[in-house]
Amino acid sequence: MFELDIEMLKEQGLQLVDSAKKTAQDLADKGKNKLDLLNQQARLSKAQRQLGALVYSLHKAGEENPALVEKYIDAVAEVEKAIEEIKANMTDDERAEVEAQETAENTEPEAAPAEDEKIEEEPIQLRGETKTCPVCKAEVDGDALFCNHCGAQL
Repeated sequence: MFELDIEMLKEQGLQLVDSAKKTAQDLADKGKNKLDLLNQQARLSKAQRQLGALVYSLHKAGEENPALVEKYIDAVAEVEKAIEEIKANMTDDERAEVEAQETAENTEPEAAPAEDEKIEEEPIQLRGETKTCPVCKAEVDGDALFCNHCGAQL
């Protein structure tokens, strides 16, 4: 009849096991990369919100704290660097998929304003109020958060 080659079957079985192991490891690595990326993106969002809240609260209180603002900016930059490192460790296909997803999220159309919520075409001016930049002494609008001449926080 036919002769079974046990050694050949054993070799093929080992190759299949190795292939399955490699595939499972690749899937696990992809999942870990995506999870790490999502975690870092969440950290980035939180750090950006905290920075915005800090700047807003300082402005509302009429205070300045450049050292603290710089600390928050450094924290944001650190998270952005971690995100770039994760992306650098991804395969080209994974990176392309992530970038396509980010592009799609950034280009989602915004809802049109309702009739009674028309967006004003020009920014509201505060009755001619101005203030002086503490850094370059330029005159800026009263509602400005940053100097339009030197960029200093007001």
